[in-house]
Amino acid sequence: MNRSRHRQMRAIALACTALFTLAPTAGAQSVEYPTKPLRFIVGFAPGGGTDITARVVGDALSKRLNQSVIVDNRPSAGGVLARRLAAETNPDGYTLLMLSGSQTAGAVLVYKEPIDMRKTFAGISRLTSQPYLLTNHPNFPAKNIKEIVSYAKANPGKMNYGSTGVGSMAHLASALFEHIAKVKMVHVPYKGASPGLLDLLRGQIQFLFASATSSMPHVHAGRLRLVAQSSGERSPQLPDVPTVAEGGLPGFDVTGWYGIAAPTGTPQAIIQKLNREIGEVLKDAAVKKKMAADGADMRHSTPDQFRALVEEEGQKWINLVKSAGLKLK
Repeated sequence: MNRSRHRQMRAIALACTALFTLAPTAGAQSVEYPTKPLRFIVGFAPGGGTDITARVVGDALSKRLNQSVIVDNRPSAGGVLARRLAAETNPDGYTLLMLSGSQTAGAVLVYKEPIDMRKTFAGISRLTSQPYLLTNHPNFPAKNIKEIVSYAKANPGKMNYGSTGVGSMAHLASALFEHIAKVKMVHVPYKGASPGLLDLLRGQIQFLFASATSSMPHVHAGRLRLVAQSSGERSPQLPDVPTVAEGGLPGFDVTGWYGIAAPTGTPQAIIQKLNREIGEVLKDAAVKKKMAADGADMRHSTPDQFRALVEEEGQKWINLVKSAGLKLK
């Protein structure tokens, strides 16, 4: 019995030794992420709001994670290419997708590819909330909403407006503008805000709804005139800029946002870690200052809250387009 008991005690001792030897390794695996650079896929050209937000947040996140964050621009109409690419990547937490209200609306309304936050993507966090800014060239004669409407009515079908693609939030905002104002204008879609802003600066188009992060540098430099903001209420960051509704189109309300998602199947431990770290990034004074200067408010959320936002936004625009009879082309 003594020899048998000795063997049992030795076996238990060896098992305990193995357990405590392996435990640090298992624990280390949960905190080792990331061990290589992360990639943020952006569906629009460099210099646009999605791109700028990705770079500001990515730079701050890289410092917290001690890994580089590479912004990978894959511009295409409505950001379709970026969504498809991100959905097909290995769900290991190293390839993430920048999402915006534009992509959500366009995916549902134009490309018939709803962003499925249950089957295709896992939400990580919302990043910002901001109005779109209606800007035009300083030499353009119409300086406010009423004057733009009057000009469009006097020149039916001769006034061009740009957007970041068919079905983008900028396109929806402009189509809603046409509907409420009862005017006829020509839509010129671009693969992102930057090429649209370049044509606006050249006078090729007459106005453009774009994110504050894209527009404000040109406004500050005096290259563009800031006419109005798209949200129903004035942004705290732009208290002196009237809304489109205040300018003469009551009921006009379009608010933009940016967020970040991962391919479905990404481990929850990674999702939660990224959510926590992004939450800290959005509290960073330098990040808040950079984004606030361009009209954006930081809006951290839980993964579930972000998923709900994407789903609600898609349905909201489906309902609005149907009820208003908006034509997207």
